[in-house]
Amino acid sequence: MEPTEFSNNLENFIKMLLHCLDIPTKEDIANINKRLDNIERLIYQNHPLSKQKNKSRTPRKKSASSIVLGIIGNHPEGTDFKTIKAATGFDDKKLRNIIFRLDKIGKVQRVNRGIYKIV
Repeated sequence: MEPTEFSNNLENFIKMLLHCLDIPTKEDIANINKRLDNIERLIYQNHPLSKQKNKSRTPRKKSASSIVLGIIGNHPEGTDFKTIKAATGFDDKKLRNIIFRLDKIGKVQRVNRGIYKIV
C-alpha cells in the first residue's frame, strides 16, 4: 500500500465520519459565515436607523450643570439656593455637588452663604 493511497483512504474515512456524526467541516462553517454576513448586510440595509443618517439629529438634553448655570445666569446680581432648587427640581445633594463643581472650575462665584452668581 502506497503512502498516498493510505492518506486518501484516511481522509475519506474522516470525511465520512464527520458526515455521519453531523460535524460541520471548515467549508461548511465558511459557507454559514458567508450567509450570515449576507443576512446582516440585508438587515442593516432595511434597518430604519440606518436610513436616518442624513436626517438632522434631535437636540441633546442639557446637562444638569448647564441647567443650573442658565438659572444662575438669569439673575445677574446672584440667586439663592432655594430659587435654584425650585427652578430645577434637583434634590439638595445633587444641586450642592453641581454648584461645588461649578465653583471649583470658576464658572460660578459664591457671593454670600447660599447665594451664587455667574463669574
